[in-house]
Amino acid sequence: MSLFSTLNDEQWLQLLEQVAQTFNEVTLSRGFNYFKQQRVVRLVASEDRVIQAWVTGSEEYKVTLHLNHFKSNSCDCPVQTSCKHQAAVIMELADRLGYPASQIVNAKHHLKRITSTPSPESQINQLPSMKIKGWHEAMNQYTSRVTPAYDLGMYSDALRSQLQTIRKDSIDFSDGDRIFFELHQELFILRKMKEHSAQNNVNYYTSFALYRLSDKIQDWLEQQSSLVDFTLHAERLKETLEYIRQQMLDETKHKYLDLGLYTALWEYGIAHSPEGSHWVSQEITELEKQTSDSPSASLLAAKAYLYLYQSKSKEAWEALQESNAVIKVPASLFFPFLNRIRDSHNWDDLVDWLIKTASYFYGQKNKELDTYMDYWKTAISHVPEAENHLWTVLEGMLPHSISIMEEVLYEQRKWKPWLELQMIQGHDPHSHKVSVLQPIEKEAPELLLPFYHQAIERYVALKNRHDYKLAVKLLKRLDKVYKKMKQVDRWERFFTGFIERHSRLRALQEEMKKGKLLE
Repeated sequence: MSLFSTLNDEQWLQLLEQVAQTFNEVTLSRGFNYFKQQRVVRLVASEDRVIQAWVTGSEEYKVTLHLNHFKSNSCDCPVQTSCKHQAAVIMELADRLGYPASQIVNAKHHLKRITSTPSPESQINQLPSMKIKGWHEAMNQYTSRVTPAYDLGMYSDALRSQLQTIRKDSIDFSDGDRIFFELHQELFILRKMKEHSAQNNVNYYTSFALYRLSDKIQDWLEQQSSLVDFTLHAERLKETLEYIRQQMLDETKHKYLDLGLYTALWEYGIAHSPEGSHWVSQEITELEKQTSDSPSASLLAAKAYLYLYQSKSKEAWEALQESNAVIKVPASLFFPFLNRIRDSHNWDDLVDWLIKTASYFYGQKNKELDTYMDYWKTAISHVPEAENHLWTVLEGMLPHSISIMEEVLYEQRKWKPWLELQMIQGHDPHSHKVSVLQPIEKEAPELLLPFYHQAIERYVALKNRHDYKLAVKLLKRLDKVYKKMKQVDRWERFFTGFIERHSRLRALQEEMKKGKLLE
């Protein structure tokens, strides 16, 4: 018989009742010491739910548990019945089956608590009449047997799997409550993951699961925004905002994680509602109350975000700076703010914020820099004179901004500074596909001359056959550039002098013959 088929939840409660009736507290305490000392050295399940085990002490004793006939339990120690060895075996059995051994030690107390606390199933049926705080308490109890895993991804899957056993179709939810309960199931999982992460040394790869779930919730909010108006369910929305504010207030390790959820809820669930401005004013009042007592960086950032809905750009930036809220924040924190300003078409404010936030993007990964640059491109398309500010910002970001400067110059077809930047970095025509240089050959071929000449001389100076081959390829391309400029005589003068200067380099001469540059 498999050990894991010996107990289910109902039988576990029966076992607690039998332990409470059979063992005294002293014996249970001694048995718990034996259990912790790992003195149960072997445990086997046989037919009819009979457990045989061996416990080491001053001697080794055999214990037999009859789970169907508890009074028939035995031990070959001098006490024989209701002894510490039997207690230790029961605790070992519980632990192996995933039940807390501590509940065996405190069986009477635990049974009293169970009878005074509604069962998870009865709480689930009461969900429609509960506040959202009650939802989280019910989910906490419903998932109490889910064991936290070091891997947060596995832990979240286990929590979600347990919550999916709730038969929501049988619960008398309104349509609005059903949507909000679905949201709060994910928020509950996120909170449990954060709590576990805060208590343990979770590595980067594992904690990434937190941000992945946060992104998933934000995507869900965006999808739901086209299906439901959250403001039509005012009480649930108010409770949800209160819940997320509290999460931001309590945050420690993963700062600004909940701020992303908060801004997403506003962006997708509230902002576009006819009642949006009323909700903004009301929420700012709540945030001012909380930040006056506890200047949480996330709550101050939330207040700043809402000021932007009121077109109060100056007040928003001041709120971010209050209590050093913007010190050491991730650059991505500013994206919701920049989105809000862009979507409100306040282009001068957008330029101002892009200048103020520039330093946060120094040394950032390409993805974040690319997003930041997209805002600049949008701003410049509406405020062309802002381009001067962009170049000042990019110069301040050097060397991290070189690739962006190249991209901007190329997009604007500013060929001369683009080519100068290539040469400064030691790049040459071989660094690019032929198609990259084709527009320059067509529009301003004369600008390519120093680019080609410099590269050719550098390859020849290396004096090896491989680089001679590269030099010959560039010579052939340079020939085409001169012909494009209709300056064949100038090419011939250059090429004649080139041959004379390098006449002693036999390998180069051979490569030029292979390339049909020489007879």
